[in-house]
Amino acid sequence: EFYAPPECPVFEPNEEEFADPLGYINKIRPIAEKAGICKIRPPPHWQPPFAIDVENFRFTPRVQRINELGIHTRIRLQFIENVAKFWDLQGQVFKLPHVGGKALDLYGLHDSVRQLGGFQDVCKNKLWNTVCNKVSLSLPKNFGTVLRQHYERILYPFDIMKSGGANLSLDNVDFFSNQSVSPESPMKRSKRKPVDEPLFADVSNNKELAKLQLFALMFESDVSLQILFKSQSEIKVENMEVKKEDIASATVSNPNVSSYLYNLLLPCNNNSNDSLLLLCDGCDDSYHTFCLIPPLQNVPIGEWRCPKCIAKECNKKTQAYGFEQARKEYTLQSFGEMADAFKSEYFTKPVHMVPTEAVEREFWRLVGSLEEDLTVEYGADIHVIENGSGFPRMCDAERRQLSSEEEEYAKSGWNLNNLPVQEQSLLRSISGDISGMKIPWVYVGMCFSAFCWHIEDHWTYSINYMHWGEPKTWYGIPREDAMKFEQVMHDSAPELFRHHPDLLHHLVTTMNPATLMNKGVRVVRTNQCAGEFMITFPRAYHAGFNQGYNFAEAVNFCPADWVPVGRQCVAHYRKMKKTCVFSHEEIVCKVANNPSSLDVQVAAVIYRDMLIMMQQEKELRKQLIDLGITKADREAFELLPDDERQCLFCRTTCFLSAVTCPCKPDSLACLYHVKNLCSTCNTTDYVLRYRYSLDELPPILHKLKQRAEAFDTWCDMVNEAFKKTSDKLTLPELKVLLSESEEGKFPENDLLQRLKSVVNEAEICSRVSQQLVNTRKHRTRCCLTLNEIKAFYKQLQNLPCALPHLKQVSEYIENIQDFIASVEVGLGKEEPAMDEITKLLEDSSQFDLDLPQIPLLHQALQQARWLKDVRSHLLLEDPEDEDRAPVTLEQLRKLIDDGISVAPKQSVERAMAELQELLVLAESWEAKARDCLTNKVQVSITGATSITDKAKQIPVALPQCAKLGEAIKKAQAWLNKVKSVQNQDYYPYFEVLEALSHQARPMSIKMEQLALIESQISSARSWKEQTSKIFLKKNSLFTLLQVLNPRVEISSSVGAKWRKRKNRSSIDDQHLEKTNKSNTNLSDSTDPIKVVAEFKEAEKKEMEMLILLRESNDAKALGFDADDEDAVLYCICKKPSSGFMLQCEVCHDWFHTSCVPLPKLNNSKSRFLCPLCHRSRRPHLTTILSLLLQLQRLPVRIREGEALQCLTERAMSWQDKARRILSTDECQNALQRAVKLAGDTEGVEKNNSRRRKQRTSESHHPDDEKKLCKIERSADVVDEPRNSIDDAIDSSMMLEGDILEVSLPETQNIWRILQATQPMKDDKMKYPRIETNGVKCSINKLTFCDILMEDIFAFFMQQPSMNTNPIQLHRLAGGREPELEIIRTKDKSEKKRKRKEQVPYLFLSRINSIALGVLKSAVDEDDYAFCSVAIATSGRQQCLQPMGEEVNWVQCDGGCEEWFHCVCVEISASEAKDSDYVCQSC
Repeated sequence: EFYAPPECPVFEPNEEEFADPLGYINKIRPIAEKAGICKIRPPPHWQPPFAIDVENFRFTPRVQRINELGIHTRIRLQFIENVAKFWDLQGQVFKLPHVGGKALDLYGLHDSVRQLGGFQDVCKNKLWNTVCNKVSLSLPKNFGTVLRQHYERILYPFDIMKSGGANLSLDNVDFFSNQSVSPESPMKRSKRKPVDEPLFADVSNNKELAKLQLFALMFESDVSLQILFKSQSEIKVENMEVKKEDIASATVSNPNVSSYLYNLLLPCNNNSNDSLLLLCDGCDDSYHTFCLIPPLQNVPIGEWRCPKCIAKECNKKTQAYGFEQARKEYTLQSFGEMADAFKSEYFTKPVHMVPTEAVEREFWRLVGSLEEDLTVEYGADIHVIENGSGFPRMCDAERRQLSSEEEEYAKSGWNLNNLPVQEQSLLRSISGDISGMKIPWVYVGMCFSAFCWHIEDHWTYSINYMHWGEPKTWYGIPREDAMKFEQVMHDSAPELFRHHPDLLHHLVTTMNPATLMNKGVRVVRTNQCAGEFMITFPRAYHAGFNQGYNFAEAVNFCPADWVPVGRQCVAHYRKMKKTCVFSHEEIVCKVANNPSSLDVQVAAVIYRDMLIMMQQEKELRKQLIDLGITKADREAFELLPDDERQCLFCRTTCFLSAVTCPCKPDSLACLYHVKNLCSTCNTTDYVLRYRYSLDELPPILHKLKQRAEAFDTWCDMVNEAFKKTSDKLTLPELKVLLSESEEGKFPENDLLQRLKSVVNEAEICSRVSQQLVNTRKHRTRCCLTLNEIKAFYKQLQNLPCALPHLKQVSEYIENIQDFIASVEVGLGKEEPAMDEITKLLEDSSQFDLDLPQIPLLHQALQQARWLKDVRSHLLLEDPEDEDRAPVTLEQLRKLIDDGISVAPKQSVERAMAELQELLVLAESWEAKARDCLTNKVQVSITGATSITDKAKQIPVALPQCAKLGEAIKKAQAWLNKVKSVQNQDYYPYFEVLEALSHQARPMSIKMEQLALIESQISSARSWKEQTSKIFLKKNSLFTLLQVLNPRVEISSSVGAKWRKRKNRSSIDDQHLEKTNKSNTNLSDSTDPIKVVAEFKEAEKKEMEMLILLRESNDAKALGFDADDEDAVLYCICKKPSSGFMLQCEVCHDWFHTSCVPLPKLNNSKSRFLCPLCHRSRRPHLTTILSLLLQLQRLPVRIREGEALQCLTERAMSWQDKARRILSTDECQNALQRAVKLAGDTEGVEKNNSRRRKQRTSESHHPDDEKKLCKIERSADVVDEPRNSIDDAIDSSMMLEGDILEVSLPETQNIWRILQATQPMKDDKMKYPRIETNGVKCSINKLTFCDILMEDIFAFFMQQPSMNTNPIQLHRLAGGREPELEIIRTKDKSEKKRKRKEQVPYLFLSRINSIALGVLKSAVDEDDYAFCSVAIATSGRQQCLQPMGEEVNWVQCDGGCEEWFHCVCVEISASEAKDSDYVCQSC
């Protein structure tokens, strides 16, 4: 199995090395020669143009069958061919047997038996199982019997024929049975049953045997290989000595004579029995059929050959293997298309995507395969003379004009047309053009096309250049392993080398590199890509194949080192009887005749080779004298063609001398084979033909010696010049010696290299010394140091030549040393002055040196500048300058950063330490101040003051400390305010403390007073929140202070706020809240006496304002005119009257039922107060007293608390007054009558309820809806004198009680008395009209009204605000609430409520006893409910207005606490009761 060998050396010359091709090859030879081959990559710019005329370039390639190239496959196929030929000559058909399902390897079987001693020894020693293992490792052991049978039937007769029957013993052969007799006794044979394996198989469809036809060209036999596929096989046996009687007895006993042995002849002198004579078709000899062993019963039909003819034909030498020429002629384009198509088809992918490793493995697999036969074509050895070269040539200029680029490459030494004939190449001495050696050949390859293992002719160098195309894979073997390689090849196929000893010279045989490496042969490989050179060294075997379509060019060359190798090659050719391409002696003599033009190295090599040649010639000519050859003639051998001066025996091309025979004047022999020239003539008649006499050779040799010794003379002169210590040669004299070496073409050696380096060094030193001693006009600073100058001076002294300016260099060094001494004195000071350092730096400019003292001077200058900068910033130079600001932290850090880059020195380090200490101290105080300002550390005002005081002592500007100082000032000012507030006569107001708290919170200073103030504010705020919960309603429009203070004015903004609350406009609420803040406080005075007095004054103003308001509202109603009724505005909405309206008992203004909450109706409460008059929850007096007790414990004055105190005092004063009035007899009697009247009213309600139940089936009529509201006087009111009551109860008394924001029982008692005793008002008083079904009418305000329930129901159902709550309509009608059930959850936190109302569909026609103007309960906003689904959804959904016996309600738990119909929000009653509900707006 193939595995890749190591890579060969690869070289990449530079421009200078690439300029001399043979010189560079000689330079790399010591390394590359060890591998046998090497690769050279030219510089990137070297890209010669392709000079082939592509359109006219035509060639006929060779046909290569890949598996025929391998030596192992070829020997096997030739062996099978010989066996088949053996049986064909006997008229029998040969079939290749199969064992184990595979074709039997006959060559392997035959070779294994031969190695074990032959057929008889294997049978005798029972080694067939061993043979089985050798032939195939996959066969079982019991197949040894099968192999023995096949060998005995097919190969054993073939062995007998080859050996001539000499070693055959008839004792072991039974001619009359179907198998041979074992050497042992039949009793001792194995009883093992043979394997049931067919000995022969039909191979007509077998590819392996079919491929055997490919080798028919290897033999001269005209017999077709189709004989291999006949059905029967007969084998004859060669002559053996047997007794006639044995044959006769055998014939009688067994007429079926076996025919598996080769026919043998018995001696016979009987001329009778002509009918049994067989005539041989080859030699026409006749034989009796019974004289053959085994005897033939009948005369064979067809051709028959005797055993002698068979042996003669089978032992005939086969023709050497070679490649055929293809029948088709190609151009480069057509061949490339064919090659690319073949590769892409074979690997089923584009050619550029096939890896080189895959192609390499596949190639060697095909080489070793017997079954696969792959044919490729290779355009090899195409002559450049006929077809043109890939390189441009100067001879091409005769046909066309060359460009400058083409002319440059045409003259290049790496042009393969020029390389063989360069001065250092010996091939230039050959006059003729030797194609392939002196003239390049071109190669056009395709995938798998190969060149087999070979060496170049005469073991010369070769060079191959790849012009373009896919890579070419190379394998090489070094010269040291050449003999080992040849031995491995010979051992692998001895039969091939026996017939063709020069097999390796035919370039038709290859072997897997892995096999060679396993045998110990060193092999290297490489891939030659386009634009790369491959060099093969003398006697380095190389082989390879092409990865794909490419174009390459190759040629040979012979440098001087090849000469001794070439002489060895001639001796090898003489031994192998191989024809020489040229005469080695001719080349040597031609070169030696012109020694002056030779390179010294070439002259030395030629001298040594010619000396050996002359000694050999003397010895050979001396042998001729011993043989008696005395005749001699001079012959100009170089004028004869090579084929006319070849040795008759060894084919060596003669040049110095040769011997001819008189009988054969055209034939000659070299002096090594004189005895083989002629067998008839006497040697004394031979004639010596010579080119040079022995006396002419020494002068030629002497001239070569002189040329070679000229180099030695020159070397002596150079060595003497190098040894001189005084009177040295000058630089020009050394240059003369160097020029002599160039003119004499002396070889590159160490001495010449040293001379070149000395001259180069002397030239450089001369230029440098001249630069050092010249004036300063054109100087440029160099990088030399003083030590380098001293070393340079020493170098000048040690040079083998004398240079000028040596003394000036010495003086220059002394000046430098003086300058260095002055610099060291200046740098030794503690703090050198800047002026002194600057002067030294100016003096250093006169030296073109890199002195180490100059950087020290720059460092000292940098140190002085930095120290000066430090003193300037820290005010150390002028401490009295107070105008300058102190250094900042940024400046301090910059000084430290700059100081880091300054070179260390004691003064600098001391200053750096001080700066670091100052920076650390400043940053620490700055950090403390920052922590105080950011409240990371709580510090008192004393601690903060301590920080700022200490920070002021640091001469650095600290911004955080400055900010802390400002904070301290603010804290001190705040403390002063706190002290001033605490030192007043009264407790401070809540607002004052809150302002102080807000002012102190952002301060970063910790103040103990702040915690006390915060606790006081918290207590006061808690009291205010508690009081607000007690007084203020839900979503109240008034503040607590507004509720507790008397109303000094009635502003329209309150009504606007109420309207905005209905519209849920939070932005307008905030605006209105801001506008009323100015009306909250009655006084800004802190004196309690003044506060009380101002509160009393506000009470009076409130009463006066309400009286005026009442009169205004009464006048508005009384001055009503039908024509301008729309101009009169009512209610908080400031709109004209519409629908059913309610009158407030305090302000006497009228309100739409759709704008205000409706009151509850019962017997005890029957009055209506508008939202502007009923502003709070009006808690009981006992609750207020508890709040006042908590207020007394607070060390804070609260304006709400003072207002509450005044309100409480006012309420208690009014309560005392009301109690005195109610205690009179008149009031007691009136109160009793009011209680009695309330009881009768309840009875009437019960009767009306019963009437409603009786009329459940009645319905409304359209005519009833058109009736006007009738106003009748109640018959239940007692009309009696009330002068005493009027005297006791003033109208302002009730008004003052109504405006108190406190719940007092006296207020209700007085109202009952007035309700029972007050007469009816004038019927003629006009009131706002109502509109029923489009008809306007006026309604009188009565204590009790008699209105039809049907009309009331129809009227309110037409109002949009009333359609949503029918139960409220029934309340206004004065009826008892039918089966009203309010469901509240016990858990107050959940705030769930379910209202279940059952409203009757029909009402009584009249309820005369119900008064619409009597409000039975105080106004409570929770009693008014309407579905808010339109508000919650921003109008996207309207109320469904459900009606029926049961309507379920749900309250929002999201914060707005609005009510919704369950059906409008799509939830069930159980869900409303069991879970929280949040509306869409929340």
